[in-house]
Amino acid sequence: MGKYLVDRAYKLCLALAVGLLIPTATLAVSIQVPSMGIKSISEAMMRSKSGDTIWVADGVYREHVLIAPGVTLMARSTFKAVIDGGGRGTVVTMSKNTTISGFEIRNGTIGVFSNGAGSAIISCRIVKNWQTGIIVVRQLPLIEDNIIAFNRGSGFQGWDVRSTNASINHNSIAFNGNHGVAIGGNSEIILENNVVAFNERFGLKILSSAERIQVTNNNFYRNLPNPRPVPSGNFSFDPAFMSPRTKLDFKSDPVQCCKAKGTDDQELGSRITY
Repeated sequence: MGKYLVDRAYKLCLALAVGLLIPTATLAVSIQVPSMGIKSISEAMMRSKSGDTIWVADGVYREHVLIAPGVTLMARSTFKAVIDGGGRGTVVTMSKNTTISGFEIRNGTIGVFSNGAGSAIISCRIVKNWQTGIIVVRQLPLIEDNIIAFNRGSGFQGWDVRSTNASINHNSIAFNGNHGVAIGGNSEIILENNVVAFNERFGLKILSSAERIQVTNNNFYRNLPNPRPVPSGNFSFDPAFMSPRTKLDFKSDPVQCCKAKGTDDQELGSRITY
């Protein structure tokens, strides 16, 4: 009997050990950039799997990044980790169920391209790209609290864009060389609580096939006058950016800015503090 109990205990311990080891091998992990053997974001991405988070230290990363499905890409400090496209190509390409947060994304042909479901672009500064800041096809990611400015094309372009649980919300979209927001195809999205100002063409360009978008509580100011009026329920007042050209500071001057609240009773535009 004693040997039987010992054998049972041994087998039980072995089974528990195996059971513990198997889930551990599939647990999400955090990957640091830079770290031992990893100097670039792309190298970290090659070692990642769905559910992992890649944390990126301050610095300029001159590369083009494809975010693997299910991976979250986070900057350690807001806008101090910069992904620079070297003047060509798409700087960041998003797969399904991916998130990018806290980066400055600059100097590509396109800043960010996304066409997968379940993704998010949050608290990024997407600036000085040779064409469009963000291009989205089909599935809209959550686009929230970003600064999208000084791109030579439009700030945001979407085509056949649909979403049931994501929106373009609380962004500052300004000083772009074409439209602030341009939407076409069979699109159906929510655009709310944004500041869209000082773009060289229209603040909002909607092609006739994309009529089913909700446009509420945005501030459209000093864009090229649009022959089609902005829908009712929006505003037009000087956002009084603090220092957009010299410091890329798009906070509103509390003394000069006319106040208005969004659908969530918060101030319009990006809510980033830095």
